[in-house]
Amino acid sequence: MNSKCQNARNVYKKKLRKGCLSKFAQTINSFFRNYCENTALHGFRYIIIGKTTFHKIIWLTICVAAIIFCAIMMLRLSMYYLNNPTVTIIDTSNPIKELHFPGITICNNNKVYKPHADKIAQKLLMYGFNRDMTNKLFSSLMKLIRPDKIEIDNATASWALDILGYTVEKLMLELMQPCDLLLVRCGWLGQLYNCSKIFKIVKSKEGFCCGFNYHSIDYNNKFSWLTNYMAIDDKETNSSDLLPGVSHVLNVPGTGRDIGLAVALNIDAKNYKSSVRQFVGATILIHDPLDYPDVGAQSASLQPAHVMSMTLTGTKIKSSKDLQYIPLIKRMCLFDDELPADINYTLYDGDQKYNYQTCISKCLQKKIHGFCGCLPFFFPDDHPYERTCYLTDVDCILARRRNLSQIQSLHINDCDCLPQCSDVNYEIVTESIPMDSTDFDSEITRGLNLNNTSFLYAYFRDGTYLEYRKQNILGWDNLLASFGGIFGLCLGGSVISFVEFFYYFIIDFFSVRKKKKVPPASKLFISVPMNVNLKKYDTSTLNKRIFLAWNQQLPKQIWKNSDYELKTFVGSPP
Repeated sequence: MNSKCQNARNVYKKKLRKGCLSKFAQTINSFFRNYCENTALHGFRYIIIGKTTFHKIIWLTICVAAIIFCAIMMLRLSMYYLNNPTVTIIDTSNPIKELHFPGITICNNNKVYKPHADKIAQKLLMYGFNRDMTNKLFSSLMKLIRPDKIEIDNATASWALDILGYTVEKLMLELMQPCDLLLVRCGWLGQLYNCSKIFKIVKSKEGFCCGFNYHSIDYNNKFSWLTNYMAIDDKETNSSDLLPGVSHVLNVPGTGRDIGLAVALNIDAKNYKSSVRQFVGATILIHDPLDYPDVGAQSASLQPAHVMSMTLTGTKIKSSKDLQYIPLIKRMCLFDDELPADINYTLYDGDQKYNYQTCISKCLQKKIHGFCGCLPFFFPDDHPYERTCYLTDVDCILARRRNLSQIQSLHINDCDCLPQCSDVNYEIVTESIPMDSTDFDSEITRGLNLNNTSFLYAYFRDGTYLEYRKQNILGWDNLLASFGGIFGLCLGGSVISFVEFFYYFIIDFFSVRKKKKVPPASKLFISVPMNVNLKKYDTSTLNKRIFLAWNQQLPKQIWKNSDYELKTFVGSPP
């Protein structure tokens, strides 16, 4: 009994499912016919009103092919936009006055200034050092910048630092040639200034140097004890707001040797004690004013009694703010107010902006020297929780530096340092000529001993600079217009076509639809008309009442004027 009930239930479910599917198919068919007959899309109406089945199939094939072609074109456009979201525009007509003048950092190759070294040697001699030990100490100190085998043993080197009571940073600062002695005379835009006022002590990959128009970190304010080593004339009446390169980044109004920086230097070869290079001279670093002068800095060497003309060219990369809405993995650059992801060490101080060169420099130094548990003294930021590398760490640093080339090739992945979306790069062309007695006279040279003085002139070469502007290849409105153009080209559609589709969809699927019912009694014939032949019905039918009705959907005129075949409803008598 249960088996029969179960079979009957299954049969009922199948019939019900078949009926639902049939009803759904009929609804879809009705919607398709209704939409094709009324849509404004090209070609779809011919699928329904075609004269023959063959014509209908041809137009159906054409319309399906147009839909596929439209989808492929939109997909290609989408993939191109996703893979190449930005476009770069080159502009060569930007006036040079809109470009920042670069930061110029001057570093004497001598890292141990002899008069200062003699004072420290006197103090060490009082505590048991001899002259050979002090000479080895001073000659080894430059290897904190250029690591190499040191001549002094670790214990003696540590003892010297303990006797002096200095940190490594303070020792190297006191041993440098002061900026007011290195820089004899300075001029900006043809006007002379006190060098000690417009130059300040800065850190670089060359150690402690003298920087002009440098605004990455103000070491004089960051470390108050640095001001003791700056010879500042309080009688000067020039305020910091009027001093070039002190309170704001500089721009120049034009080009030429007289529209830039002019500096007279006393490299002072006779007071060399420990040099980072095999020759007497100064290293000139050209870099962005907001960059730490290391990675990306252009450099040149200036020798005593030489005149160097340094012509500058600049290139600016400027990105539209709209690029911030593009995923980082696509634009592959960072804006000033963004920080690299997943950084496990501090790269920035307070409100300092992101800088690619500084990020790379700090990361490399972290990786190279982190193995030894110390950081170099010329590291850009203060690091109170990290030990400063000293002579006792040089051997460890040398061993670690063997991996430098590999680290540099992987710095983007290892350091999470991406290029800046907006940046400035500088290129230099230098010309260095030894001086002769030619009776040349100018404000920058007047009264100086030309045999011991070098001159540097830095200025822009061209009146314009090159700018690369990065922006979205397509905005959302352009992308939408492009899709609309493809849709119109392939199918002749527009926004109204989508409204049209949903309109007919709603009409056919969600409106109340009238169901067919048996006609009312007033439209039924209870009697049997004379023209109906009852012989065609079998004996079982004769015992039932026969109802005949007209089709109410036909107009009455048609009913009266034509021989209409009546519909027969057969039912059991009451």
